[in-house]
Amino acid sequence: MNSIRLHDSGSSEALRFEKAPIPEISTKQILVKVYATSVNHIDILKASGKLGELHFPWIPGHDFAGVVENVGEKVKGFKVGDKVYGNCNGGSYAEYLVADMNKTAKMPDNLSFVEASSVPHVAETAWQAVHTHGTLRAGQKVLIHGAAGAVGAYAVQFAHQIGAFVYATASGGDKDFVKSLGADVVIDYKKEDFTQIATELKLVIDLVGGETQRRSFPLLVKGGRLVSTVSPIPEDEAEKYFVMGTFMYIQQSAKELKVITRMINDGQIKTDVAAVYPLKEAAKAWDSMLGKDITASTKPHGKFVLEVVDTPDREDVYGKDTTSETPLGNAGITGQRLRSQWREGE
Repeated sequence: MNSIRLHDSGSSEALRFEKAPIPEISTKQILVKVYATSVNHIDILKASGKLGELHFPWIPGHDFAGVVENVGEKVKGFKVGDKVYGNCNGGSYAEYLVADMNKTAKMPDNLSFVEASSVPHVAETAWQAVHTHGTLRAGQKVLIHGAAGAVGAYAVQFAHQIGAFVYATASGGDKDFVKSLGADVVIDYKKEDFTQIATELKLVIDLVGGETQRRSFPLLVKGGRLVSTVSPIPEDEAEKYFVMGTFMYIQQSAKELKVITRMINDGQIKTDVAAVYPLKEAAKAWDSMLGKDITASTKPHGKFVLEVVDTPDREDVYGKDTTSETPLGNAGITGQRLRSQWREGE
């Protein structure tokens, strides 16, 4: 099968487009023919060696969308031909993936494979920041830093859906986008001081770190929570302001993904794709996400997606005729743009 593999630690320059053996499943696993996978920062961090030793050759990729090719004899709830998406701990930058049934769900009916692959890792992270660790409730105030980012965009939507009052920081160019997700107040962090605007907060979701995190503690009410996905919580700061702090990692869960799926099917949640690349151009996608590729033409926000399967029937992959200029699904990318990205690797 075609795959992207690393044979040593590194960044985009270490990625190799090459053949790899099709993996075998156990009795409780699912073999998925991967149609699309998305680029996540955790892929890049793991490849660098900063998160521990990898066993090479290693295939990156932490979420996927595709079709069930085979199921183990003890697998329940899935059958050959099902359209599925989910999380994994590496392996989805390939044509076939061994998936865990406890981290996999049926795809939303209204998403293409490209759109669906952009959801699991970041949406579940946001869900857990808002609900599991943040315990946010209706009527409470939350401040979400980095709200135009992949995780932040879902966090804004989840907080809005439960009736919280949402403050969100973003660049001025992203104000309209973040407002459209449900933020009540969008703060231009380049021109406005969030500490003078967001007060009496029950929850801060920190997707930025550094001074932004430190300056957020005084804004919380006693007993409030600060949840960060990017840096540890200084215990002395949390104790000083009588608040709780959590430095979280995603806990991959099909149960939560199924809830998110229902929300997408009901039109409550929007996906956001910045650009689509063929699998063989994974290195370019990494460079584009990190801002290293100055030739890339992408939206300022959204996920970078790798299309794994080059099917002759484009409607199978994108959900619509890609010669059209109309938006695809709810990702807001035109068919012409996707078609040109596949051809030119933008």
